[in-house]
Amino acid sequence: MVITSTAGSVQLSPQVSECLSLDLGLLSFIRESLARHRAGDFGQVYGPEFESSTQAFEFGGRYRSIYQYQLESSLLYGHLIRIVSPGARDTTFVSFVEELY
Repeated sequence: MVITSTAGSVQLSPQVSECLSLDLGLLSFIRESLARHRAGDFGQVYGPEFESSTQAFEFGGRYRSIYQYQLESSLLYGHLIRIVSPGARDTTFVSFVEELY
């Protein structure tokens, strides 16, 4: 699924797209996570990867963020999503950490 906005398009992985129909709270979580990602808050990214993402965010380049879904009533509680923005910033990719995408 591709969502287009003024900040470019967002490409959701097939698994994330499928889970949207199972958990309506996931869409809000993705929106909030995208806002944090675009503001330079990388969530659960640490160490050298954090430094790399910080430099890429500031100077251009590929950077990523990881956020944990905290809605306790959801079957997806505790799952991690990965958000990746390439250097061109034209498309942002959203997937679960455990999936190859």
